[in-house]
Amino acid sequence: MDWIQIASTYVPTNPDQLTAYDSFRIWADKYRAWILFAELIIVYYLGFATRIRMPILKNVLLYILLFVGALIFAILDVQLPVKSAMMVAIAILVIVKVRIKPEQTERK
Repeated sequence: MDWIQIASTYVPTNPDQLTAYDSFRIWADKYRAWILFAELIIVYYLGFATRIRMPILKNVLLYILLFVGALIFAILDVQLPVKSAMMVAIAILVIVKVRIKPEQTERK
């Protein structure tokens, strides 16, 4: 993913002495597509998956398409806060899942 590294917008103020925050930002920029891929998988399973177990070829196709989407989001993440938006989506979906679970147990 060298082309994503070139497109990184984060430049530490003092490259000789990196703080933990600087090191994390450089690491997050280096693995931007993989971070987004993991977030997309979490969002898919929290919000859209009707069943966890699928045939293996469907799973492979799903992960390939999610990775293509992660590459597109990685390109957009250079200028837009895509990783932050995905974290907000994950938080909202977790809240919805937690609120729906007690209601389902009360109805039974």
